[in-house]
Amino acid sequence: MIRLWKTMAHTQKLNGQDQVYHVMIKREPVQMDETTFQFEVDNTIQLTRLEGAIGDVMAYIRKEIQNYDLVIQLEMIKDAPEEVKYLNGPDRFDKLAKKNTNLFDLKNRFNLDIDY
Repeated sequence: MIRLWKTMAHTQKLNGQDQVYHVMIKREPVQMDETTFQFEVDNTIQLTRLEGAIGDVMAYIRKEIQNYDLVIQLEMIKDAPEEVKYLNGPDRFDKLAKKNTNLFDLKNRFNLDIDY
C-alpha cells in the first residue's frame, strides 16, 4: 500500500499537481484495520488539495491490490507541528538546550562560545 501511495504521489507530480505531490510525500498513511488507512494533513489547504485527488489515488490503489473495500480517511492534525524556521547559532543552542539541559552545564564548564 505504501509503495503504491508513493508511486501515485510521483504520478501526481508528473501530471503537474506539485502541491498534491508534496502533501502525499510528507507522511505515509497509517493502517487502522485491514481495509482502512488514515492520512493526516497539517491544514485545511492541504486537506482541500488532497480531497480533489483522493478519488483517483484510491481507484489506482484498489485496482493494483485487487481490494475494492479499501478506504483512505483524510484527517487534519489537531496539534500541528511547529513551523520550521532557520536558526542562527545562539537560537539553535537554546532550542537544543531546552531538550537537553546538560548543554548549559557543558557550555559553562568549558567556557564555550556559541555566538558564531
